[in-house]
Amino acid sequence: MRQSILSAAIIAIAALPCMAHAAHRVPGQWEVTSQMHFVQGGMQVPPEAMAQMKAHGIRMPAIGAPHTFKQCLTATEAARDEHPDFGEGKPCTSQNAKWSGDHFHAEITCTSNARPRHGVIDGNIGNGGRSYSGTFKMEGDDPHLGGHYVMEGQSSGKWLGPTCSKDTE
Repeated sequence: MRQSILSAAIIAIAALPCMAHAAHRVPGQWEVTSQMHFVQGGMQVPPEAMAQMKAHGIRMPAIGAPHTFKQCLTATEAARDEHPDFGEGKPCTSQNAKWSGDHFHAEITCTSNARPRHGVIDGNIGNGGRSYSGTFKMEGDDPHLGGHYVMEGQSSGKWLGPTCSKDTE
């Protein structure tokens, strides 16, 4: 259950750089930073379980901490005008996905474990396709996340140059 909620959050955050893939971004090396946090609710891990995990060297993911990585955007990818595509068999779908100038908007619905979650993605391209920023908000109901929860996140990217390095994702 917790895994499916976390997966939905990861999917939503991953969709932010994907939505910026469209013909609006410049190909080359990009640095992407994503971050999410719970506005209401959150992971509910009993203290004894947390102590056992810590004793075994297991760390909970740092929700709220930014994650930065490098990404290579090929010329072929940059030429496509695409929206987040969660694909067949995935728990999430996008509706009303559209570009308006340099602004992107989509609504997301995720349905796994009979607990629907709804969200919104918004993003903007700037600096002639050399930067972007976006936000997402997702909410739903899950006892493992304190009942009703609201999760928000943001992602930003900046173009580093036309040549991709080997350490990109």
